[in-house]
Amino acid sequence: YDCNTYTHYNNELMRNFKATKPNEKWVTDISYIQTKKDLYDNSIVGYKYATQMPASLVIETVRAAVKNAKPS
Repeated sequence: YDCNTYTHYNNELMRNFKATKPNEKWVTDISYIQTKKDLYDNSIVGYKYATQMPASLVIETVRAAVKNAKPS
C-alpha cells in the first residue's frame, strides 16, 4: 500500500445516515477505536485492532464484517 496514493470516491450517503434495514449502509473509521457499524441500528458488525493504524486495517475490517454479517 502506497500512503501517497489517494483514490477519490463519490459521497454516496450525502450525509443521509439513516437506514431502513440491516446491512443497507455501513460506515467505517480508522482511529484508536476501530469500528464497523451498521447504520440501521448502530450495531458493530466487524472490528480489527492492531498496534498501528495502516489503511489495510480498514480493508481487513470490512472483510471481517462481510464474513460476520453476510450481507446480500
